[in-house]
Amino acid sequence: KSGWMSDKDFVLFMKHFIQNVRPSKENEVVLFLDNHSSHLSIEVLNLAKDNGVVMITFPPHCSHKLQPLDRSVFGPFKRYYNSYCSSWMKDHPGKPMSIHNIAELVGLAFPLATTPANITSGFRVAGLVPFNRFIFDGDVDFAPSFVTDRPFNSSPVPPIDDFIEIPASNDNIVEEGQTPVPVQKD
Repeated sequence: KSGWMSDKDFVLFMKHFIQNVRPSKENEVVLFLDNHSSHLSIEVLNLAKDNGVVMITFPPHCSHKLQPLDRSVFGPFKRYYNSYCSSWMKDHPGKPMSIHNIAELVGLAFPLATTPANITSGFRVAGLVPFNRFIFDGDVDFAPSFVTDRPFNSSPVPPIDDFIEIPASNDNIVEEGQTPVPVQKD
């Protein structure tokens, strides 16, 4: 089994979320998510709608700004974990680290990173709570998504006059029997 979230796994999460948070149509709750396909199955969307869960998904390429845990928890967790790993290696020279050692070090680092203050800070700096529509600094923050916003050229083969010919050989001489290779102009 892979470590990736599946539709089936997310349905289980949503049922657990509903059971423990106890939302209702009269007392709706907001659940912020990325756009992973497992979060958008019909079964999950119906569960959310029927139980008062308002699902808000982040646009692609915006997690660096919008995902609270990315903003305030994962960085501190990595720093604490790396610090514990360094200490462990100094205390156990030449000994390989086992999966049990890793679990122990994660157990030490995790509570230090997942404090209420860090989690609350993540929602604040992401502009989610309190809501802040001005967290994006113009086009600079959307730069990673620009490549996907280019118009799609639906013609499979460019017109022939968009090509220039260059010789197939490196020495710019077309010998008998060689064919020039067409290269598309910019």
